[in-house]
Amino acid sequence: MKLFDTHFHLDKDCSFEEYLQKCAADLQLAAKDFKSIPEELLMLCAGSDYEDSLRAMAFADFAPEVYFSCGVHPHEAEKHLNDRKDFTVFTRHPKLLAIGEIGLDYFYEYSSPEVQKKVLAEFLELALQTGLPAMLHLRDKNHCRQVYDDALEIVTPFARSGGRFVIHCYAGSAADAVKFLDLGGWFGVGGMYTFNAAHNIREAISVIPTDRLLIETDSPYLAPVPYRGRNNTPGMVALVAQALGSARQMLPEKAAEVFTGNAMKFYHPGDKER
Repeated sequence: MKLFDTHFHLDKDCSFEEYLQKCAADLQLAAKDFKSIPEELLMLCAGSDYEDSLRAMAFADFAPEVYFSCGVHPHEAEKHLNDRKDFTVFTRHPKLLAIGEIGLDYFYEYSSPEVQKKVLAEFLELALQTGLPAMLHLRDKNHCRQVYDDALEIVTPFARSGGRFVIHCYAGSAADAVKFLDLGGWFGVGGMYTFNAAHNIREAISVIPTDRLLIETDSPYLAPVPYRGRNNTPGMVALVAQALGSARQMLPEKAAEVFTGNAMKFYHPGDKER
């Protein structure tokens, strides 16, 4: 049995070896509902700017079970336009699985919406050029949905040109989920799914077919219940698998099989390594 955390960020305060040890310890802690500890934990380390993508790539070189993505988080969009880096240096790497984390964030607006949209379009073009899926971050102000309308407008021509995408840590509405589903979209489910007050997220996820769902942690953020509030690691993805699987009448072992299978189908890890 194996699990695949399809989106996490490195803890920058420890070595690669120390981080892997933390992940293994958390996997043992989180997998209490499984009959046995999963033998393998695969991980996709998400890059949020050029330097972060370099470190994610280095971690993938260090650990056989780690893959990575490269991109510019919307928080860093303005910085990217002011100091452009050549992200094609990552595209030849055999363990690069996605272009991201990219997207739109209107909650904080560290970069203006127009700048964010420009950078998103730029990296979606890189995804088309490389044939890699796009890993999207979408977050709006409370009780607003403009970010989903804007993203849909930008992603639609990308998808119609053959682009594939996943909205990581999906927190939009069920109605918006259907619109992205119609474009072939996939959806990441993380620790927020387990939060007591996250009824809206569980409702939205309930309309998404099981074969379009990926599990993730978004570490070091959003540790799932009952460990909410502590630093998260990919090992905690076992709790996400258990919660999401339970909602779909799956035993934990079946949930691990299904959601890991989804990730393998979407990302095809190892294809470029052979």
